[in-house]
Amino acid sequence: MKTQRNSPDTTESKGKFSRAGAGLKRHNASGRYYARFMFKGKRVMQALGTDKYPCTTLPDAKRLLRDLQSDLERTDVVASKKTLKAIIAEYKAVMPFSESTKEYKTLYLDQLGKEFPAGTKVADIKTSQMLKFLSKYEGKAAATKNHVITVCRDLFRYAISDRVIAVSPIEGIKYKRSKTTVKRLIPSWAEFEAIVQSVRTVVFSDTSKQSADLIEFMGKAGLGQGECAGLRWQDINFETSKIVIVRQKTGHEFSVPIFDTVRPLLERMNAERENPSPTDPVFKVKDPKKGLDSACKRLNLPKYSARAFRRMFITRCLELGIDAQTIASWQGHRDGGQLILKVYARVTDSHTRRMASLMVAPNASEKVIPIGVAAA
Repeated sequence: MKTQRNSPDTTESKGKFSRAGAGLKRHNASGRYYARFMFKGKRVMQALGTDKYPCTTLPDAKRLLRDLQSDLERTDVVASKKTLKAIIAEYKAVMPFSESTKEYKTLYLDQLGKEFPAGTKVADIKTSQMLKFLSKYEGKAAATKNHVITVCRDLFRYAISDRVIAVSPIEGIKYKRSKTTVKRLIPSWAEFEAIVQSVRTVVFSDTSKQSADLIEFMGKAGLGQGECAGLRWQDINFETSKIVIVRQKTGHEFSVPIFDTVRPLLERMNAERENPSPTDPVFKVKDPKKGLDSACKRLNLPKYSARAFRRMFITRCLELGIDAQTIASWQGHRDGGQLILKVYARVTDSHTRRMASLMVAPNASEKVIPIGVAAA
């Protein structure tokens, strides 16, 4: 099996990296940890963690290093001889997407296959070769190039899961940043309640009630369609006031409280169940788009997506003074709240006034100790 550097920006220029332990390097500027060791005569240099959640602590780095070395040892010797052409054919057969999505992904997979000679082994593909392939899309829109990167990333992750390779040649290659700023629409709480009511009261619709329940839950619990689609009644514990969530993309499990705003909805839905089973899905509707679009049109509101209600929940939490780390735990994020602050934090006039009201002089009974003077 052939391993390689899996990130194009991991050149060990003098002073850029410092040794952090056996098989570990630390990037001095970013604080990110990298695995660096020899495996069967080949040097492995790989960023630990993911682009979204980079590893920046030594205990996590040591754990991820052990996992990586274990994965390398478990790589199947026979499977590692598979060609890129064979892996592409296998992956095409099991792609879990709709037919329209499969169509464009197949196009990019075919283009990747033509980039390499027919007998090229997956284990022999280098990051530099993937960069060369992706350079063909440099003049395209950012969304197009990013689609190609995603397709390649999913393909090599499939190869990793099949024990063909342990290190992906595209891991560490970043998505192309779009030049146009995406405006993230965030409804107000009043707009959210109006939308729920509008969807719920539609006549001659057999899914209006279920769609309204889903939208109300997403806005009040701060969860997305993926988490809601996989939610079962056995995941909801009214006694401990907790909901267990398993993120479909990563398999990561986390829990969120049953907030006071959510409990009446869930209790009413639970009471209305017929022939209940613990494995019953909580929501019978997976996508409320049709009802949501119609409601926004009736109410003369912007065309909010289901994702907008998650943004509303997070933004509202921040405005209520809930710390980013707690919100991140409710979202299943493992970055300590960095993403929450970066993407969702905003300062409103009301929040500014409320914070300004806290800036009062100390009362007479409060002892003020000048800076630099030790307390008695």
